[in-house]
Amino acid sequence: MKILIVDDDTTNRLVLSAYLKKDGYTVVAAKNGVEAIELFQLEEPDLILMDVMMPVMDGYEATIKIKSMTTDKFIPIIFLTAMTDEKALSRCVEVGGDDFLTKPYNRVILKAKIDALERVSQLYNTVYEQKRELISHQINEAKEHEVARKVFDSILNPGCLSSDNIQLHLSPMSLFNGDVVLAAVKPTGGLHILFGDFTGHGLAASLGALPLSDVFYSMTAKGYSISDIVREVNRKLKQQLPTGMFLAACLVEIDIINMVLKYWNGAIPGAFLHKGNSIIELKSKNLPLGILDDSGFSDKVDIIEIHDYDRVILSTDGILEAENSEGKMFGAERFTECLHDKLDSDVDLFQHILNVLDDFTQEQEQTDDVTLGVITCDINYINQLVSQKSAFKKFVPTHWKFDLYFFYDAIKSIDPVPLINQILSEIQGHQVQQDKLSMILTELFCNSLDHGLLGLDSSVKSTPEGFMQFYADKESRLNELDSGSIFISVKNEPHETGGNLTIVFEDSGKGFDVSKIEDNNASQTAIDESSPLKFSGRGISLIRNYCQSVTYNDTGNRIECIYSWTNNET
Repeated sequence: MKILIVDDDTTNRLVLSAYLKKDGYTVVAAKNGVEAIELFQLEEPDLILMDVMMPVMDGYEATIKIKSMTTDKFIPIIFLTAMTDEKALSRCVEVGGDDFLTKPYNRVILKAKIDALERVSQLYNTVYEQKRELISHQINEAKEHEVARKVFDSILNPGCLSSDNIQLHLSPMSLFNGDVVLAAVKPTGGLHILFGDFTGHGLAASLGALPLSDVFYSMTAKGYSISDIVREVNRKLKQQLPTGMFLAACLVEIDIINMVLKYWNGAIPGAFLHKGNSIIELKSKNLPLGILDDSGFSDKVDIIEIHDYDRVILSTDGILEAENSEGKMFGAERFTECLHDKLDSDVDLFQHILNVLDDFTQEQEQTDDVTLGVITCDINYINQLVSQKSAFKKFVPTHWKFDLYFFYDAIKSIDPVPLINQILSEIQGHQVQQDKLSMILTELFCNSLDHGLLGLDSSVKSTPEGFMQFYADKESRLNELDSGSIFISVKNEPHETGGNLTIVFEDSGKGFDVSKIEDNNASQTAIDESSPLKFSGRGISLIRNYCQSVTYNDTGNRIECIYSWTNNET
């Protein structure tokens, strides 16, 4: 141990040096405060014996300067003084002294004080080193968490959450969020949104979002319905999540072709549709995902007719359970009142809810992840998102053809449109104009199923009540279906920049009177709304708009379309 002696008296320096050297210490000495500071920087002593009264710079000032230079290490300073005045001794402590020794010196007491301060110094320096290591560990951990968070964000948010028609507030309790929000456009035109709340908080809760996002985005891109997606998500979470962990979730599909909102709600309490001058609750009718086995799980969705600029409001229970200074919860009733407050005004509903929540909580500490979303059913904007999502790949157009037969039992559980999209992608890298192709395929399949096999009449959809009845009848007749089939054929004839797809749908139904369909040279002609047949409403008009030709057989149960595509269309 190296000790610095600071004293202007030569005799005192010699006596102290003799004592300390005899006890095995290394000694350096200074005559005043200035020399003390210089030797301190040069020799780096472990302890200092400091005289108070010295020329040039006294012990008080020297101590202050030395202590300011030792923020990362504890260097004990023992004041040497002949003063017994309480104020003088108090001053020694105020400037940073750790002990004092009065003259004349007692060797035993000096040794005891040095030993005591040496133990304190070792303890302090050990704690400091541990603190330094802890800070370094925390910095590295924070960097790793930030990298992990960015990876999570890139995995969870490849969709369209930044779209102008989606207002989103995410306030996690920690770096990782137990709440999850996913959004993606369908290739057929429309928008899928998932609001979820995993049990727990932080990293453990966030891990479940990885398989969830994988299923959601891949199945949405292939054109699957939310019924198919929610069943597959439940199956995967049931397999992968530990016991006691599950996902409260609400899946919503904004179908802009049929202008309906389809939703499946499993334990999300704050789900509403702001429709005109009314608020419709999207009630939870299911258990959270990851609890039930596939056999006991229901993927049934509810359907509500919507109009342009209706708004979907979704929130996790973090808002409803937010507390004020009195420990009272925000609650479902207060949340619903927020929605009714601004029915007849142009006030931003999203911001209004957040303002009311802030006024209620008064910056109280969060007890849960808080997530709020308001999604506007903007038809034009969603159509733009679908167009932007369509990818164009370079490839060599080739000859190919595939045929598919779906019998009545398969039709009950299989949606052929995503399957065909996937086949096209595998064969030809066919992401080209997938939105248009998916719309065509969807309309053709619905015509074959709804009218060919199930015998439904689209004319009943002319009223909101009839619209809901149509879907109720469809579900009932599909469950009772015990015969019939649909044949699908897709053939590609390549040309220089793409190809011509010949698409055939043929059902085993009775067909219809083809003469009642106004062909008008297969141009963009809508079916006469006054026609008693009204076979497929705007669906046939949509198909004609996109296809070069649309022809029926004499019995009306077979339709053939030719769709021309190109890999450089913009």
